[in-house]
Amino acid sequence: MPRSRPPSLRSFLIADQVFQQASGKWCIIGVFDRIWATSFPARHPSLGLFIVLGDAVGAYDVKIEFRDSGDRVLNTIEGIKMEVQSPLATVNFGLQTSDLPLPSPGRYFFKLFFNGELAPTDIPLEASRAEKQGGGPAGPA
Repeated sequence: MPRSRPPSLRSFLIADQVFQQASGKWCIIGVFDRIWATSFPARHPSLGLFIVLGDAVGAYDVKIEFRDSGDRVLNTIEGIKMEVQSPLATVNFGLQTSDLPLPSPGRYFFKLFFNGELAPTDIPLEASRAEKQGGGPAGPA
């Protein structure tokens, strides 16, 4: 089946947990765009990604890279395969990551690749220093 173009990104959510129920419904719990850590370097124990794609036709190998603001690859998620029969179909998928490295406070990005081709949209994630007592929000990292 020929592929005429990369899929378009309709939605990309970062959350504490992403999983699919036996009924087929997706559960997305604790959506966020910032991680708080009391010290750096830090490792975020687990986060989920939920992605909705459209305008796809054909077979795709999907890769997701997690990069820092200097465009260094810190983590790679590979082995995601999908096949889409109609460009009118919407494709939903989710995954759970573990042990995501955060070397310093700052802006990080998730980058999507379809059959080796970089998608045009970067998904940002901010990492901030939380005060140890009182002050800022304390989230896991």
